[in-house]
Amino acid sequence: MGNLTARERQLIIDEFVQQAFAGIDSGAPGAGIARGMRQLPDDAPDDLGPEQAAAWAELTGLMADESFRQRVRQMAVTGARGETQPEYDPAPITEHAGAAAAAGVAPESAQGREITDRIVGADTPAIDRTRLADQIEIFTDRRVERYWELLGVLNGRPAFTPATPAFEWFAAALRAHA
Repeated sequence: MGNLTARERQLIIDEFVQQAFAGIDSGAPGAGIARGMRQLPDDAPDDLGPEQAAAWAELTGLMADESFRQRVRQMAVTGARGETQPEYDPAPITEHAGAAAAAGVAPESAQGREITDRIVGADTPAIDRTRLADQIEIFTDRRVERYWELLGVLNGRPAFTPATPAFEWFAAALRAHA
């Protein structure tokens, strides 16, 4: 895999994304994410530097993993359905739940409830909290986030702070305080 041209690497990613989004109308909600998932630079060199070569090796391992492929497919199909789900703003989740997760606050604790109430409001009904937790769990996966990190390395983008721990914590807190 290390001797592939940039075009051959692009074809491998294209095939993975095509399978994940097979049968999904390009105009469906969330379908546009497929473009981002296959984006490599048009001027990508055939020879990768050490960091990019390591990222490519890890990325191909992810794309070859059947459970990862199924997970991405699940996200694609669910997103394309555009089912009515509670809406949420990710900013307070990454800020408040992210800080709680980093500080080791237990989602089921009294402090966890205070943080959860700050994000969704104390008067949010249990059924809405459960639906929101369901939605977050469908679209939160450390491996998918890692895919984006690796694609960023290949595209020469700066690293980003992982958001998955914040969303995992928040989903657990929503369930604990539903």
